[in-house]
Amino acid sequence: MGLQVGSRGDGVKKIQGKLGLRADGIFGAGTEEAVKTWQAAQGLSADGIVGAATWGAMFPEAPAGGPALAVGAMSMTVAGVQLGTLAGHVPEAVLSQIPLCAEKFQINSSLRLAHFLAQCAHESGGLKVTQENLNYSAEGLQRTWPSRFPGNLAEAYARQPEKIASRVYGGRLGNGDEASKDGYKFRNRSPSQKRLVRLDIYRVRSSHGYARALPTHNLGAPPA
Repeated sequence: MGLQVGSRGDGVKKIQGKLGLRADGIFGAGTEEAVKTWQAAQGLSADGIVGAATWGAMFPEAPAGGPALAVGAMSMTVAGVQLGTLAGHVPEAVLSQIPLCAEKFQINSSLRLAHFLAQCAHESGGLKVTQENLNYSAEGLQRTWPSRFPGNLAEAYARQPEKIASRVYGGRLGNGDEASKDGYKFRNRSPSQKRLVRLDIYRVRSSHGYARALPTHNLGAPPA
């Protein structure tokens, strides 16, 4: 997975420009050697392949989901699928995150990739909903989190997403207590709509430089 010998396109040209090579868009032996040298100098695995980690290190100014990374991602092949063929069906901001997701979660076959994208699309209204809907009524709060809203407590939280998330996700998953509002700051913002409301996850993502502008990380968006 990634840009390597045999790859072609704008993503390769961008890499070549970064390395001071002639930007012909063809990833050949010369480009591979230059990539290995650059990776070694940066303390990365010098395999000559520009995967998500190397791309992110080369272009830290380009936020995940931004045009530069999207170009690189669409030049990549993941699980046997050329990501560029998904353009127009999957938003570029999501496409740009697929290589890193695939690497981390072993999405290493076309079937797994299909299941992953189908799940994301189903849970996010066709990849349009990018954060959890927390606008619960009192009845909804009691039904969903009965232990956190005993008695009439739900009445004081109904239709107030910030208060709801702060209580429901506060004091666990690495978040501070309810008063810290970490539960809301680090609420789920992912196409999978699974519970990625962990402060430690945001910290890991930020340390890798790609949490700044994730609109969806699977990877979780940065705190608001």
